[in-house]
Amino acid sequence: MRRLILAFAILLLAGCTSLEEGRFALGTYVRIKAWGQGDLQEAFEAAFAEIDRVEGLTSVFDPESGVWALNHEAEIVSAELAGLIDEALEVSAKSGGAFDPTVFPLLELWGFYDSTQYDPKLPSKEEIEEVLMFVDYRMIEIEADTIRLDLKRAKGVDLSGIAKGYAVDRAVEVLRREGVKTGLVDAGGDIFCFGERREGWFVETFAKAKTRWSIGIRHPRSANPNETIGVIRVDSGAIATSGDYENYFEVDVIRYHHLMDPATGMPARGVISATVLAPTATQADAWATALFVLGEEGITLLEGLEGFEGSIVLEDKNILTTKGFPELKER
Repeated sequence: MRRLILAFAILLLAGCTSLEEGRFALGTYVRIKAWGQGDLQEAFEAAFAEIDRVEGLTSVFDPESGVWALNHEAEIVSAELAGLIDEALEVSAKSGGAFDPTVFPLLELWGFYDSTQYDPKLPSKEEIEEVLMFVDYRMIEIEADTIRLDLKRAKGVDLSGIAKGYAVDRAVEVLRREGVKTGLVDAGGDIFCFGERREGWFVETFAKAKTRWSIGIRHPRSANPNETIGVIRVDSGAIATSGDYENYFEVDVIRYHHLMDPATGMPARGVISATVLAPTATQADAWATALFVLGEEGITLLEGLEGFEGSIVLEDKNILTTKGFPELKER
């Protein structure tokens, strides 16, 4: 009997494959890893194509994108984009405006849309105050599939704080539709893992011992992007991290990053990294930005949201978490 079981195991092993691949999209490095039977490459191609499609829908630079059309025409009809913006507005309302998709003019003023700006200059207080008049998520109206933006009171919409998470969710949906049972999609720190990860093929086949996913949280002050402040172990679900190390410049040794506080028009202060666990990557992405802006107040807010957990690294390197946030481990 032992020989028969071993022979059966070898046959199954021949059909069990894993694949990992990374590509540049959404302004970051996107990595997909999956385990399953048969050829996974076709599923990967479909997932990466879906990520590219979402980028084409949400880009502020592409004249063919829905967001570009909204920012120039003030009114468009798009069921998908209306649904995504509606999710963004829900986070805006619940966070008291800490997450705001109308920060477009602020990011423009601070030079984060200009990749050729190698000698950045700080905007004046007067310039910031003038632009702040055009930042208010309530200037966006959604009626069924129609999105309206009051261009007299708003300069534009930027969905970069939620689009990566949405692309991750869409890619996961494609992978599952293609038959992938276990996998992970990571778009620059916006992650969704699904299925039961298992250590070793023999365990997978016979012992059925479930292993939780180990996700490292990047150290916000290390020059090594692979260095972590710790590892958390989670079941299937979404996790997103926002940090001031992703897109920034320095003037007189002071760091100015792209995570704007819509209330002040300045880069948010007090937090250097924020991590959120949520049911979807779309939600985790947006709430990670909101948590970064809100700081300790955001931790209290997340405590009252079912299915959400959060953690922040403060400027003094202290770490605050919600009560249910997984324990940080070395490995």
